[in-house]
Amino acid sequence: MKTGQALKSRKIVSRHWYDELNTKRILESLDMTDEKVVLSEDRENIRLFTLNRPDKLNAMNEALIHDLVAAIDTAHADDDVAAIVMTGGSRAFSAGADIKEAATRKGDSPEAARRRAASHRSIYQLGARTDKPVIAAVQGYVLGGGCNLAIASDMVVAGENAIFGYPEVKRGLAATMVTPGLVHRIGPKAAFEMLTLAENISAEKALSFGMINRIVADGDVIDEAVAMAQALAAFDQRAIRTTKRVFLKSTQLSLEQSLDAAAEAMLQLRALD
Repeated sequence: MKTGQALKSRKIVSRHWYDELNTKRILESLDMTDEKVVLSEDRENIRLFTLNRPDKLNAMNEALIHDLVAAIDTAHADDDVAAIVMTGGSRAFSAGADIKEAATRKGDSPEAARRRAASHRSIYQLGARTDKPVIAAVQGYVLGGGCNLAIASDMVVAGENAIFGYPEVKRGLAATMVTPGLVHRIGPKAAFEMLTLAENISAEKALSFGMINRIVADGDVIDEAVAMAQALAAFDQRAIRTTKRVFLKSTQLSLEQSLDAAAEAMLQLRALD
């Protein structure tokens, strides 16, 4: 075999080996079972989603992130759904990112890393993906990215024994993607304390920080969240959804810009009457 042909052959073999290895890594990182990682059920006009990786404390891998975002988008497009409730298990709403999966991604290209960051960004903006109300019902551990997922909802109902926290720095990890959402929700001082001291806090402390709306008995979180969703569903949906759209803009813009957006929304509603 000529030298050029030999080099070409080795490149083909090498590329084939790399593709097989990369495929194996992707498959191993996913939940290769018949179990759905996001369960869905309807309670009249309320869509209830349940994170379903109980053996992993609902750690967020790529499959869960993908399926949850898709589920929210589907609910948004469904005219029969007035509000959304999102929950996990009794042990944990979510313990955050799937560290084991993340370890398999260390050799990824910069492009793949950017795609992952975009994926995590979508989950931390989940409530803003729809103008329908999204309520999180949380019990047990609500940590790291799981905490950001909860506070990205419009409202949060927490069990009395829920535990909130950001353990990233304790694990030798920088708190990157979780930082903006937390600062945005609770302000810089409280956020910096949570991110750098990495101390877990109680539901009572989370309530004082403005991270959650209500505390109920652990076994009542779903029923309470569904009841709140049903109360919202009973109102005029155009009014609720317009209010949420204006609310979201108000959290992103200056006061003057927010008032402009509110005035525009009011004019649009009057034009429809």
